[in-house]
Amino acid sequence: MNPHLELLLSRAYDGGLAPEHRADLAKSGLTAATIEAQYIRSVPPGLIGRLLGFEVPEVRSALLFPFRSPVGGFMDHVRVKLFPPLQDAAGHATKYLQPKDRPPRVYFVASCLPDVLTGDRPLWMVEGEKKAAAVAQLGLPAIGFCGVEGWHVKGERRLLPDFAAIPLHARVVELVPDGDYQTNPDVKRAIHRLGAALAVRGARPRVVLLPTELPR
Repeated sequence: MNPHLELLLSRAYDGGLAPEHRADLAKSGLTAATIEAQYIRSVPPGLIGRLLGFEVPEVRSALLFPFRSPVGGFMDHVRVKLFPPLQDAAGHATKYLQPKDRPPRVYFVASCLPDVLTGDRPLWMVEGEKKAAAVAQLGLPAIGFCGVEGWHVKGERRLLPDFAAIPLHARVVELVPDGDYQTNPDVKRAIHRLGAALAVRGARPRVVLLPTELPR
């Protein structure tokens, strides 16, 4: 495992949250119990570049979202939310980063993991870690995918290997994309491709549009 990630997940680190990060999580509706169970924590500024494998001098602070493994413990995977977001020349914002050339992973939530892995209740597949955790707080079996293309390896349209741990055959999968699903044809196309990939595995995907959007 990335030694810097291992440090942040160990008892040697107190898991403290910066006030800015705590407010961001509260705005998304996450409880203290969920934050603790998911090991969400602030990254000391001096560790941000080491954790990612490259320096990001424009970033003031970062919030770590560790990825639980379905077989126990944590994946060797790093993804952080940036404060402030990075802005490119066209004004597009990058809110999250992970080490370069690393594939995306599925985000599992501790509170509903047994139901996700062994149950036959509809599976809620939610875009974004915080949203997945918030849906799980409602008592629903939920997983997160990170970005509209975060369910497959680049250049492929098959589901990530992480999905092998999840029973999908004949299971209803409620797909919850971000709000721009209705206005961005690229997002809609990607979600439909995700639905097709799930159907290949025997799942019964349905798109769910939320009336209001939780902050990311």
